[in-house]
Amino acid sequence: MIYDNIVIGSGISALGCIIGLLESNKKVLCIDASRYNSETIKNNEDEKIIFCKQKLPLKNFIFKKKSKKTFEPVEVLESHTFGGLSNVWGANCLRFLQNDFDDWPISYHELKKYYESCEKIMDVSHFDDGISKELEIIPNAINNNKLNLFSSFIKNFLNKEISNNFVIGLGRVGLNPKCYKCANCFFGCDDNYISNTRDYLKKLIDEKKIEYKDDLYLKRFISKNGLIELEFENQINSKILTKKLFIGAGSIQTPRIVINSLNKKKDLPLKESQAFYIPCIYLGKNSNNDLNHHTLTQAHVFFKKNIKYGIGKIHYEIKYDQKITNLSLKKQFGTLYKLIPNLLKKRIFIITGFINSSYSTFSAKIRKEDLKIDIFENKDNKKKIKFEVLNQLKILEKKYNFISIKSFLKLGNFGRGFHLGSSIPMLTEKKVKFSKNDDLYTKKNGEIANYKNIFIIDSTNFTNIPAGSSGLTIMANALRIAIENSND
Repeated sequence: MIYDNIVIGSGISALGCIIGLLESNKKVLCIDASRYNSETIKNNEDEKIIFCKQKLPLKNFIFKKKSKKTFEPVEVLESHTFGGLSNVWGANCLRFLQNDFDDWPISYHELKKYYESCEKIMDVSHFDDGISKELEIIPNAINNNKLNLFSSFIKNFLNKEISNNFVIGLGRVGLNPKCYKCANCFFGCDDNYISNTRDYLKKLIDEKKIEYKDDLYLKRFISKNGLIELEFENQINSKILTKKLFIGAGSIQTPRIVINSLNKKKDLPLKESQAFYIPCIYLGKNSNNDLNHHTLTQAHVFFKKNIKYGIGKIHYEIKYDQKITNLSLKKQFGTLYKLIPNLLKKRIFIITGFINSSYSTFSAKIRKEDLKIDIFENKDNKKKIKFEVLNQLKILEKKYNFISIKSFLKLGNFGRGFHLGSSIPMLTEKKVKFSKNDDLYTKKNGEIANYKNIFIIDSTNFTNIPAGSSGLTIMANALRIAIENSND
């Protein structure tokens, strides 16, 4: 059977692309490797949390893992789950900054209208703070209806004079204002107030606005006579062909599909925006006693200049979540956890952050022979990251009255932040002119060079992976690609 448009995947990139195609009244078939009826785990709180080998927590959900007690980040990225990583994300929906697009063929201002559309879909609010000024958010787009969802701790923490050295503001999260602040966000919202692609796609499927086929593992695509034939690992009897193919299988699966489809196979790089984690203790007079607040990312901070090493923007996220703090302390210290005074526990918060992929400790490649991943470590980058993070935190500590526990700074193992991609990047026109015929890249419109009507819509086509949350940008870019290619 021949389809007009096929979208591969059910994650945030697939959702953005599908919405864009539907806006142009295009017929869409969505194909996903997961089962349509897959659900996240819903048991008691301990069973909803799993820990990696670094003893860092993650929401538990159904995926194949080697150990029941710990998980490898790559196992999560390789999993097939309806809704993709939106099942485990913290709904962090901050845009990239303008200079994050310096080496991209698109600019922040080109993507701005798509950001706005996606923020409406994901229930993202902007506030009157430094971040809105940095992003040039117009005053009538600022909405304070979510302020009551933030903890008194974070409101008190941010009640300081704005600095010229860094930008700081409240978290931009995909959270329905109807949330009644149960403080269970990290464990999964039973009322689905946290935005995810699963619920949105289910509605489109149930209302028959799109066709959907599940449990199909795309292996490769083959261009034939102006059409694109799809070949699946779990073969089906009838052939599936399409006029246009949009691949959003994820940062690991998408490049694997492309490698399998090449006439002359080649290794593909895999870049990472590396995550880091550090616990902190608030020293201010007013410790937080109100536990009725959302527990997603509650504030963002990024410095405008590095202190010594030119490693670009470092993105910090401030998270105050007593439930997950207690579970993490118990995991770290075992029975000694009971000796930590409750007054001290209430003052503990976590700063997580991200480093631009150009300066991350790890990079990787996907091998053409067997599609396995080789990981490479840059120890020199590790020293630079630790120096910059710890010294930038000294500035924040003085300004916001807290101390960071430096001995507990952890740089995430490869993949732990789940912000990977750039295997088949979009190139600027200047770089395209100097490319070779067999170079593998995508054009500005997301189309793979030398492969007509085959588009990449996830972070695989990012030129780099900037420091910070990438989910909203993935969705906005996928929406852009779909709309631009619906007009030809």
